[in-house]
Amino acid sequence: MRMTEKRGLTLSIAATLLALGAAGATAQAPTKELSEKSVLVLMDYAWSILPSIFRAPNGRVIEVDKKTQRDQVIVPVDTARDVIKAGYLSAQAQLCDMMEEQARNYDALMARELVKKKWTEQQLLYISTLHRMTIHMAAGKLRVVEKGPDEIQVIQEPIEASKETCPDDKRAKVKEGIAAYVAGAPVIKAAPPPPPAPPVQPASAKEKAKDKK
Repeated sequence: MRMTEKRGLTLSIAATLLALGAAGATAQAPTKELSEKSVLVLMDYAWSILPSIFRAPNGRVIEVDKKTQRDQVIVPVDTARDVIKAGYLSAQAQLCDMMEEQARNYDALMARELVKKKWTEQQLLYISTLHRMTIHMAAGKLRVVEKGPDEIQVIQEPIEASKETCPDDKRAKVKEGIAAYVAGAPVIKAAPPPPPAPPVQPASAKEKAKDKK
């Protein structure tokens, strides 16, 4: 796909998502209005902003070779559609300054994907990146700059919540849509902590224990 064609499609995707948000259609899947070509463009943008090195909150480092690993990291289109749908809901929550709902929505998305036990760390990072990129696209805060004939730069601009664009009826629909999405997500129980190590005894204590035997 040529860059000029992709740029025009980007504007169409953004307009569609913004129109859905303005209409308050937060409980429906916006991806029904997006062609497969549109989903693929969003997937390309997510790949472009995917970090090569990411340090997880637990300190684990995830590395992605952006030159050779694209086919191994990109998820199938059907999965991407689900992620885009979740990202759309998260965008509406952020625009309404409903950060707790947004966090619950993201956690539900990741729970749905983790329970499949089929994705690598790199693919889970890509899913998270696609979700974040969709938030900015749906909020109208994603800017695409053509750097050359075959090179683009995707810029995520800050998102500011506005009470004027999020009246009470929209907030109620956002909350309802996210509640339904969260209710359908699996509950992932954390792995039990390892048993504590036995206390270290000094040599003298060990000798006394042997004498008692």
